[in-house]
Amino acid sequence: MAVEGKVAKILGKGEVVLNRGRTHGVRQGMVFEIFAPEGEEVWDPDTGETLGTVEDVKAKAEVTEVKEKLAIARFVDSESPFGVAGFGEMQENLQRIFGQMFGENVQAQGFGGTGQGDGPEDLESMFGGPLEDVTKVQVGDAAREIKRR
Repeated sequence: MAVEGKVAKILGKGEVVLNRGRTHGVRQGMVFEIFAPEGEEVWDPDTGETLGTVEDVKAKAEVTEVKEKLAIARFVDSESPFGVAGFGEMQENLQRIFGQMFGENVQAQGFGGTGQGDGPEDLESMFGGPLEDVTKVQVGDAAREIKRR
């Protein structure tokens, strides 16, 4: 039986706390998919009747730390859990827009750095704290173990 639980807390830096731990059978390396618990209702375009609900998987996360009643998991899927665009893609889009508005010599900076004093190393440093509200994953979202084949 697959382990099921919920997102109990969003830690920032791409990590979440799940409300399941060692006592529930969670082990380091397990992968969970995270989705809205109620699903998304689908309507028939011809009749207007509801066809039921489908799960919208928001992210996948791999367990990195397990405690008795909780586990910490890091986002691992290739799709960004940060809504419309990942931060790299966001910077590219900003650079294109700034170039069109202000000329090609303008640079969009501040999204990451090398740690050599050339700017903040991540957005959390830039904004002075965890970016809890930027992900589309929310506290209360369902989490279900993905069985590996």
